[in-house]
Amino acid sequence: MTTPQPAPRWSASTDLDVRAATGGAARLLTDADTPQVAELADADPVANVFVASLLQAGRRTGPRGRTAATCFLGVADPDDGPAAALRAVAWVGSNVVPLAIPGAARHALTLGRAAAALRRRFGSLYGPADQVLGIEAMLASHGHRPRSVRPDQPLMVARGPGTVQPSPTLRQAQPADLDTVLPASAAMFEEELGFSPLRQGAASYRDRVHRLIQAGRVLIEPGEDDGQAPRRMPLFKADLGVLSTDCVQVQGVWVRPDRRGEGLAAPAMAAVVQYAARTADHVSLYVNAYNEPAVRTYARVGFEQVGTFATVLY
Repeated sequence: MTTPQPAPRWSASTDLDVRAATGGAARLLTDADTPQVAELADADPVANVFVASLLQAGRRTGPRGRTAATCFLGVADPDDGPAAALRAVAWVGSNVVPLAIPGAARHALTLGRAAAALRRRFGSLYGPADQVLGIEAMLASHGHRPRSVRPDQPLMVARGPGTVQPSPTLRQAQPADLDTVLPASAAMFEEELGFSPLRQGAASYRDRVHRLIQAGRVLIEPGEDDGQAPRRMPLFKADLGVLSTDCVQVQGVWVRPDRRGEGLAAPAMAAVVQYAARTADHVSLYVNAYNEPAVRTYARVGFEQVGTFATVLY
């Protein structure tokens, strides 16, 4: 039998900083909080799929790393005593991800103060819009300057088969497809975030795409290949980006630029939903509201809006 390993030690001063910054309303969670956070995440399996996926993979809620490099922040009513129920929770790593919890929006500024007290840079902040925008406002007051704020991102779930026949040619990408999938993934990333992931850390990005392919989580619509770009890339690509036992969140949806406007996306997405539904009860995604063609495509495939996310890029 494997002996459980103790969690890495971390400095209690980090928790003291968070408590001081929030008047005792927020704290770093400990491993003992794991059951409560799991219950909160399970209450909304679509909005909370990221945190649910972490907990189901064995991550507990206590901080990891001496400076709590990854941790959960929680807000409770100090008047409720030491066993107070958590009113708001956020995962903090390189990104900040608040949980969707009823009533949590009124604690967003407190979560923002708690995150600022960690004194670190963040790559992004995303999740329920009413919390994200409050956290962002507080981080901005502490000197965090966003590159982009996307305040209106419909969170959608596939509710039915839609009006589109699934493409019969969509398939899982195979390891042999890496050299064609990689440029497509990088192109999607650059369109979405404004810079290429291959400029810095190309090896780590290639490894990430490779691991997704090996896990069977990249779906492609193959295209013709005459050895010339862009034809060496697939016509369509989508990733099963985040998975829990209850939900699959589709990410990285991309259509090859020279074939856009030809009606490829809807049949391919219908096939993605058909495939992903074998894995979990819910198939979800979120999309920028200003991307009206994508929103219309998802609606045709059977997606309905169930909430609103926001994303802040730093």
